[in-house]
Amino acid sequence: MSLFRVRQREQNFLLSVCMMTVRMLFFVILLTGLVGGGLLVGVGKAWIETAPELDLSFLHSQAQNSYIYDKYGNLITEYRGTENRIYASLSEMPQYLIDAVIATEDARFYEHNGVDVKRIFGSLVQNLMGNTQGGSTITQQLVRNTLLTQEQTLKRKAQEAYLALQMTKQLSKDEVLEEYLNTIFMGGSNYGMKVAALDYFGKDLSQLSLRECACLAAMIRSPNARNPRRCYFVTNNPDYCESRVNYTLKRMLDLEYISQAEYDQAMSETLEASVQQTSAIASNTMYDNAFYVEYAIYDVVTKMLRVEELEDTSYNRTLMERKLRTGGYRIYTCLDPEVQKGVQEVITNWGNYPSMRYSSDAEYRSSLGNGEYLTLVQPQAAAAVMDWSTGELVAVVGGRQEPTQKRLLNRAYQMNMPVGSSLKPLSVYAPAFDLGYSPGTPVLNLPIPINGWVSENGYPANYGGGGYTGVETLRYAMTKSHNTSTAQALYSYVGLENSVNYLLRLGINADHIIGTGSGLALGSSGVSVIELAAGFGALANMGQYLEPYAFTRVMNADGSTYIDVNGVQTRRQVFKPSTAWLTVDILKQCVGAKGTGGRANFGGFTVAGKTGTNYNNIGVTFAGMTAYYSAAVWIGADTYKPLVSNATGGTFAAPLWAAVMSKVHSLKGITANQDIIDRSPSSLGLVKAEACGVSGMKPTSACRHDANGYKVTEDYYLSGTEPTAPCNMHRAVTVKGRTYGVIYVPQGHPLRMAESLDDIREYFRGASFDSDMSNVGD
Repeated sequence: MSLFRVRQREQNFLLSVCMMTVRMLFFVILLTGLVGGGLLVGVGKAWIETAPELDLSFLHSQAQNSYIYDKYGNLITEYRGTENRIYASLSEMPQYLIDAVIATEDARFYEHNGVDVKRIFGSLVQNLMGNTQGGSTITQQLVRNTLLTQEQTLKRKAQEAYLALQMTKQLSKDEVLEEYLNTIFMGGSNYGMKVAALDYFGKDLSQLSLRECACLAAMIRSPNARNPRRCYFVTNNPDYCESRVNYTLKRMLDLEYISQAEYDQAMSETLEASVQQTSAIASNTMYDNAFYVEYAIYDVVTKMLRVEELEDTSYNRTLMERKLRTGGYRIYTCLDPEVQKGVQEVITNWGNYPSMRYSSDAEYRSSLGNGEYLTLVQPQAAAAVMDWSTGELVAVVGGRQEPTQKRLLNRAYQMNMPVGSSLKPLSVYAPAFDLGYSPGTPVLNLPIPINGWVSENGYPANYGGGGYTGVETLRYAMTKSHNTSTAQALYSYVGLENSVNYLLRLGINADHIIGTGSGLALGSSGVSVIELAAGFGALANMGQYLEPYAFTRVMNADGSTYIDVNGVQTRRQVFKPSTAWLTVDILKQCVGAKGTGGRANFGGFTVAGKTGTNYNNIGVTFAGMTAYYSAAVWIGADTYKPLVSNATGGTFAAPLWAAVMSKVHSLKGITANQDIIDRSPSSLGLVKAEACGVSGMKPTSACRHDANGYKVTEDYYLSGTEPTAPCNMHRAVTVKGRTYGVIYVPQGHPLRMAESLDDIREYFRGASFDSDMSNVGD
C-alpha cells in the first residue's frame, strides 16, 4: 500500500491561512529570540569585558584610621579622614554578629559560589509582586562596595555577578566575610563593625550582646535611618529600629543559629544606645598636647613627600595628609607628655610677659569660621626644645594657651615673625669664621655708609642709637649685638649670597629668609623657633646640622615600616668644627656679664645663646643651648603690634628661655653640668695670635701705640689663617716728642665710604687718605 494518498478534496482556505500564519509567527519568534539572545550575550560579554580588574589588594586599601602614639607607645589619638574605619579580624567578630549578618543578608553564603541563583529568581518574583527585595549576596555586596558604584543598572549587576564569581575562586568564604564586615557602611562616617560597635554602643566587639549584634546586622540595609542613636534620640521612634532587630533575631532562630532560650532572652531586652558619638572615634575629639601632635603630623607629611619624591607644594601636602588619614598607619612620635606639659605650663603661667604698648592691643579676636571667634591674650609666645645630638624635638609649644580646638595657629612653626639679633650668629658671625676670619678680626662700628646697604642713612643704627666704638673685634660686636658692625661684617666678610646659603644649609625654609642686609644682619627674616633651635643645635653639635624630627617611625597597616626617621633625616656638616667652637665660645660671653643675655643663665649649667629684639619692639627672641639641648623662645603679638618700648630679648625672652630649659632639664633628671663642646681649641686646629685692632694684620710698633687707644688684640685663629703680613694702615708720627700710630685709609677700605675725613677723625684721630700722611692734622 502506498504511504501517500492523493487529496480527494480541497483544503479549507481559512484553516490554511491560519496554519501558515502560525508557522510564520513561530519562525519570527524563534528568529527574534535567537537574535535577541545573541544580542544579550554580546552585550553581557561587552559589560563583563569592561568590568574593572579584580585587584584584591584594593580591598586592603580601603580607608582605615591611622593612630598616633607618644614615645612610650601610648595611644594619643586616632587620625582619620571622612571614613571612620578600624579593621578587625574575623576572629575578633562575635559569632552572634557573624550569624546575624548571614541570616539577614545571605542565608546560603557558605553554599553558593558567590552568586545565589535561587535567591535571584526569588527576588525577581518578589519584585514583580511589589515586594522590594535585593538579590545580591555578601560577596556581590563586597564587590559593589569596593570595586563598583551603587548605580542600579543591568550593566553593574552583570559586572557585580561576574566579579563575585571570580572573587570566590581567589578568596575563602571566611576571607570574604572578614572583608565585608570591615568595609560595610554603617551610617554617618562609620565603616565596618568594629567602629560601629564603638560608636553606637560604646563597646568593643567582644562586649556586644546578642541583641546588639542583631541591631548592627539589621542596620546594613538602612544604616542612617535605622541606627539606634537616630531612632532613640533624634526621631523618637525606637520601634523603627527595634522591629528590624526583632526580625533579625527571628531569622537567626529559624535558621537555628540561636536557641529558643537565647531568642527569648534577647527579645526581652531593649537596646541602650550611646546618646552621642563615643569620644574614642569622634572626629572633633580634642587630644592632649595638640601643639606637639599637630607639628608631628606636619613633620610626617614633610618626610612622606621626600619618600614619595614629590615637590613640597600645598597640593602635594594635601594629598599626603589625606593618605596619612586613611592609610591605617601607626605614627610613633617623640612626644614625652610630661615634658611637653611642663613646658606648656611654663609658657602658660609665666608671669613676666611684657605689656603691649597700647592697651587696645592686649586682646585679639581670631576668627574660627562659621561666625565663631577665639579671644587671645597678647602678646603670645612660642618655644621649641631639641636634643641637638640627635635632632629629636623634646617640646613644641605654639602659644600661651593649650589649644581647645584642632588646627589653631601653631606659632612654633607657622609664625613668620622677625627674630632680630638671634639670627646674627647663624647668618653673619659663624659664616665669617667659616670663611677664614677670626673672633679677633676687626670690624667698623661707626655711622658711615656701608657699601651695599639700602636705607636713608646708608647704614643701620645700633639699638638705642648709640654704642659706636669706631672699630671693634667680631667677638665684641657679637657680644654687644651691635647692628652697625654686624652689617659691616656681612658686607665685608661674608656677602649676601654666602649668608643665605649658610641659612639654607641650616634647614631654614627659603621662604623665611629675606636675602637683604636687614634680613640677614638685623634678623628681619621670619625664622621659626624650631628652625632657630636646630640652627643653634648645629653649632653645639660641632657644626653638623641634624634636621629636627618629631617622630621616629611610621608603620604601614600591615605592620611593615613605611618611614624610619633615621633613613630620611637630613644631616650635613654646615660649619667646620673649629667654627662651631669659636661661635659657641662667644655665645657663652653673650650670656655673661658683658653680654645682653645674662638672664638666660639657670641652675649652674653652662649656657650659650643670643638675644633678639625686633625693630620697634614688635617681638623679642632668645635662642641658645646647653650641653644637652638647644632651644628658642619668641614673644610677640599675632597682629605684629609693638610691645612696650623697654621690651628686649634680654629683659623678657632670656628669662623665659631659662625657665623653659630649667623645667626640661629638671624633668629629664639632668643635674650634671658639662661644657657644650668638650674639645680643646688646639685639638680643632685653633691657635692664638695677635692682630692689629684696626687693620687685623700683624701688629707693628705703630699699632701698639695707636693714637686713639685701639689695642692689639689676641684671639683664636684657625691654624694657617693667623696674620702674617705687617699692618699697612698704621703710620708712626711724632708729636711733642712722643710717637703715635695714626692710620692711613687704603683705597677700597670701608672707611673710604665716609663722606669726609671729619666723619672718620671723630673715631680715628689723625686719619688720612694720603699714604705719605701729609694730611694727618692735629
